Amino acid sequence: MKRLLSMIGCFISFCAFAQVKSPSEFLGYQVGAKVTPYWKVLDYYQYLAQQFPNQIKMEAYGQSVEGRPLQVFYISSESNINRIESIRTNNLQLAHAMEGQGSTDIPAIVWISNNVHGNETSSIEASMLTLFELVNPKNNRSKTWLNNTLVIMDPCLNPDGTERYNNWYNGMIGVQYNPDLYAREHREPWPGGRVNHYYFDLNRDWAWQTQQESEQRAKIYNKWLPHIHADFHEQGINSPYYFPPAAEPFHEVITPWQREFQTTIGKHNAAYFDTKGWLYFTKERFDLFYPSYGDTYPLYSGAIGMTFEKAGNGSAGLGVYTDEKDTLTLVDRAIQHHASGLNIIEVVSQHASKVVTEFKKFGDDAIAGKLSSYQTYIVKYDENRSSNTHALLDLLDKNNIKYYSSTGTIKGLDYFSKKEQSQQLSAKDIVIPANQSKAALIRVLFEPEAKLTDSVTYDITAWALPYVYGLPAVASHTKISNLNTYNLDKVSNPSNAAFGYAVKWNGFSTAQLAAALLKHKVTVKSSDYAFKLGTDNFPRGSLLIMKNGNRNKDLERLIKEESDKLQVRIYPIASGIVDGGRDLGSSDVKTIKAPKVLMMAGEGLRATNVGEVWHYFDQQLKYPIGLINPNDFSRVKWNEIDVFIMPSGFYTFLRDSNQNKAFGDWIKAGGKVIALESAVSQLASQEWSKLKASKADTSKKNKPNPLKKYADRERGALENYTSGAIYKVSFDETHPLMYGTKEYFTLKTDANLYQYFENNAGWNVGYITEDSKMSGFVGHNLNKKLKNGLVFGTQRVGAGTVIYLTDNVLFRNFWENGKLIMANALFLSND
Repeated sequence: MKRLLSMIGCFISFCAFAQVKSPSEFLGYQVGAKVTPYWKVLDYYQYLAQQFPNQIKMEAYGQSVEGRPLQVFYISSESNINRIESIRTNNLQLAHAMEGQGSTDIPAIVWISNNVHGNETSSIEASMLTLFELVNPKNNRSKTWLNNTLVIMDPCLNPDGTERYNNWYNGMIGVQYNPDLYAREHREPWPGGRVNHYYFDLNRDWAWQTQQESEQRAKIYNKWLPHIHADFHEQGINSPYYFPPAAEPFHEVITPWQREFQTTIGKHNAAYFDTKGWLYFTKERFDLFYPSYGDTYPLYSGAIGMTFEKAGNGSAGLGVYTDEKDTLTLVDRAIQHHASGLNIIEVVSQHASKVVTEFKKFGDDAIAGKLSSYQTYIVKYDENRSSNTHALLDLLDKNNIKYYSSTGTIKGLDYFSKKEQSQQLSAKDIVIPANQSKAALIRVLFEPEAKLTDSVTYDITAWALPYVYGLPAVASHTKISNLNTYNLDKVSNPSNAAFGYAVKWNGFSTAQLAAALLKHKVTVKSSDYAFKLGTDNFPRGSLLIMKNGNRNKDLERLIKEESDKLQVRIYPIASGIVDGGRDLGSSDVKTIKAPKVLMMAGEGLRATNVGEVWHYFDQQLKYPIGLINPNDFSRVKWNEIDVFIMPSGFYTFLRDSNQNKAFGDWIKAGGKVIALESAVSQLASQEWSKLKASKADTSKKNKPNPLKKYADRERGALENYTSGAIYKVSFDETHPLMYGTKEYFTLKTDANLYQYFENNAGWNVGYITEDSKMSGFVGHNLNKKLKNGLVFGTQRVGAGTVIYLTDNVLFRNFWENGKLIMANALFLSND
């Protein structure tokens, strides 16, 4: 009887599996025949998980800014799913990310990521096909693969951008798609679906985790540390298909095995593509250097990280004519990504044992110090930079990088002087040993100068964290053994001052406190001169909150609550007379006005640059900013606006004589403009501007070589190019724009430099002098030009102020030391 019931159960189960719907059957159309909404994709994933509960497991890991779910799905054999937690912990032990002796008797772990760019639709569509084939009862090959592989699929890393594109496109399309590129369905409106809610490119945010989606994803990624990570993308419609091996430069920490297996996967995929007659290319364009991509971040964590790019993106739609008049369809795009997905899993299954063994070797080499160029990194503690220190510790925690304190003396390369120096360690200095699980990532994030094997790169070439955070640091070849738990005293502020409170203006957290108090209509003052209270010295810009003039009955509670939350120390004031400097009633102690801030956001502006400012105000400074469409310039009540921020972009109102005059009149009447990057050059062309671009040095002009080779044209252009290099900025520390800044290093991503103001035309606040380059690639000719020029300046225009920030102080919102400069520009700098 038991045997009969068992046979009946098996029969019923078989019948159920036989009736499992393919994606096309579930959706009611062929995959790629329509753009599938995100919720419907998740419905299909959930449907298969219900049909195959012993092979598919779902885990929710967060939600997008707009509240859409973020989920991963685990797919493997029943036996592997039953021991999935054991596989995870065992794998972390192999990586030395968890205590214990891990065994290599686990399946190879393959993680597949889709739609980090929301308008690259083919990967999320293809993922449904791939998921189905992995559990398809009729697919005996996939059954074999899943015996020794565990596949983790993230259907969509960027739901908000994906739905922005999907909703727009599905509202544009008729019964038939129009393949002509000029048709409106191929003209995606600003800001496009590529970016997330705050217009960030999430594929450049893996290490920095400034965005909610990135932070949540990194947490679950580091909870697993897969052996293989494939990131699926789309490129221009006239490029066929790209897959590994990647282009140079490879960062030198990438191991021979990681290079080798990239090639193995690429050749396996190529063999399949050849049978189909599909065109592709490898070893071009997409390098492995910048640490915050979906291929490099996994590589620096021990995986084989890879990018796969199919022709498409937001201009492709359901079908579009290429330059060769072939029709590129979403159906074909999805089929090719699906093929790559299965090919990856197949070849990994064929080498599963080797994949796991090499991952263990990466972990062993990491803790043995074999992946490191330096053995220890020390970040010196300075109370006046405590805000940046806390921000750095937060980044280390997000990336599971361990840090400690220690004592004694150590010799190493000083980042700021670039000289070997001995340093005495204090208890609050941050000691980061290089021999730990995250050794490769630590090396990449901290090394003073990364070695470039090829100067043609896809992204910036410098990001050393001591420069980004403006924190003095040392890189040492000495290993420190006496490591102790790192602790910083938690700030708990008093709440019973007789006269008021003083706050040292020495970091972005202080600016956040000012913003919080101003939003609560607290009167906040700032001193233009340093002063002393008892034994405590207060730098220029320091805040003063007096009881006199603040009638809010909850003032004490509010100040303590906000300062404790931000870990900003406040100092009770007993009297208006100070122990050094100018008294608190001086005319140099000025009330900070709570400014009304405006920024344009729309066509003509670069969405990512707008997003950096928007996110800075909305999520970091937490101070209101108004966003308007460029076409609504004439609708603005400019007499109500105090500050207008101009991120990089093209401002058409400057070409309209009436609007331009209205803008100039507003500035002269007392308005403040904060302009960044390309917006600076547009303002410099205005008749009222005194800013001028630097002139080329013609003192030793070389005659150009007319006999250049055509094949060298790309490299020849690099002589006048930088994709992103770090320069030390000299600055006037007495100017409000630089209050609270000890050192500043700017990221130069273009060739723009400006002449110094002369004859009191403006203030030369920050500038590059001779030999200011610290790190990164700059072309030979450009490097000679980037010296003795202005990067930060201010100009008085009538009663108003124009602040020129020629470099991006908010670059991808991980450039921590620039955040205070933006706050200074907003609250303190008025001339």
